[in-house]
Amino acid sequence: MIYLLLSGYNQLIHRYMKHPAPSGLVQMLITNPLYFFLLPALLCIFCQPSSAQDIEKYVTQYTVSIRSVAPDSAGYSDLEAFGNAIGDARIVMLGEQDHGDAPAFLAKTRLIRYLHEKKGFTVLAFEADFFGLNNGWDQADKNNPYFFLQANIFPLWTFCDACNYLFRSYIPQTQQTADPLQVSGFDDQMVLQFSKSFLTKKLDSVLRSHNLPVTHDPDYESKIIPLVDSCRRTSLSKESLFDEQRNYLLRIKEELGKAIPPNDFWMLVVDNLIAESNQHRSAKNDGSQISFRDEQMAQNLLWLATVKYAGKKIIVWAQNGHVAKPGNFNDSWQDNIHYMGRVFDGIKPPSLKTYVLGFTSYEGEAGRIGTKTFDVMKPKKNAFESWVPDSMNYAFTDFTSFRNTNPGVDVNFRLKGLGHTYLHKGSAWHRIFDGIFFIRKMYPCNQGSR
Repeated sequence: MIYLLLSGYNQLIHRYMKHPAPSGLVQMLITNPLYFFLLPALLCIFCQPSSAQDIEKYVTQYTVSIRSVAPDSAGYSDLEAFGNAIGDARIVMLGEQDHGDAPAFLAKTRLIRYLHEKKGFTVLAFEADFFGLNNGWDQADKNNPYFFLQANIFPLWTFCDACNYLFRSYIPQTQQTADPLQVSGFDDQMVLQFSKSFLTKKLDSVLRSHNLPVTHDPDYESKIIPLVDSCRRTSLSKESLFDEQRNYLLRIKEELGKAIPPNDFWMLVVDNLIAESNQHRSAKNDGSQISFRDEQMAQNLLWLATVKYAGKKIIVWAQNGHVAKPGNFNDSWQDNIHYMGRVFDGIKPPSLKTYVLGFTSYEGEAGRIGTKTFDVMKPKKNAFESWVPDSMNYAFTDFTSFRNTNPGVDVNFRLKGLGHTYLHKGSAWHRIFDGIFFIRKMYPCNQGSR
């Protein structure tokens, strides 16, 4: 038995040391049992944990070139590595450093085409109006959906020239096929055209149709409904009104929950209104506003994946931070935020596999539509952006193989994963994202024709 244990230790050394185990180690330990107790120390000496040098070598060796980000580019052979990396994931999340990154939008559009045409993804969910892109999309004219999309997805994207192909051509064209790309949204900010016009009216109709006690309250029409409607605005005239607003919403949720199933769409609408109220009320600069929003977005995405589009493959379009998975940012402010990707990872069924693709860029300019452009931060010498071979203008790096060969190991390194700057310290980006799409030259959107 002792020999078997020692043999196991010897095999471990063979497996984890960077050079062969010393000759006769097992025999030495048998004849000198004292060395048995020194074995852990020997392992510590010979086994070095993965470091920034290891991840740099991995990135340099395994990053693959992407031929083009042009959405209408013919052929997908250069995307095969990406396709292999996502495996059997049912949800693929596509990030972006900021909401004005034109080449990232082009790349995401091409990836959407690939995922839809080659990998069986049939739903495209945006970081946009949950109510409008669900209740509204279900009723929209699919023969000419562009104007609906323009009015109910944030103009950061719909007015960007780099998104013209997606919204004006690709999505509308798929509606005329046997395999249309369904559009959805998961953002609790229900503030766009369809929600402005119909959310409160339709919610009122639902509450009345179930004859809920709240609809017979003397203040229902004069106070309750106006306060519910004001959830979608950023401020109320008095702090005390937030308390009333929240209490009315909780009352509506309780009463409605007795009339309809807990996973009914309208229960989630009320939850989103509560999240909006909490988000607008929070004035602390501690990330709580982001957390209120992201926690609800995670619940919305879970509902899409398990109820409305159960069994369907979903593409998520959002900013890098929102899709970030559990992993150490090594930054107290960022680590305190409950980002959607982190929350979703904790509440989804284990069988629901995801793949999160973050985006980064080497140099150039950035800026959202309607704002002043700025230079992106220059790449640091010991950062991911500097490790990508100079010959690659666009590239893809999959971190899953690195994680599989280094289980339980966190390697902190620099990457412009949250916006176009670096955090103060390195982060475990290989856990925060499953892969990275690299863009050498960033440039901002131009406003396209409306």
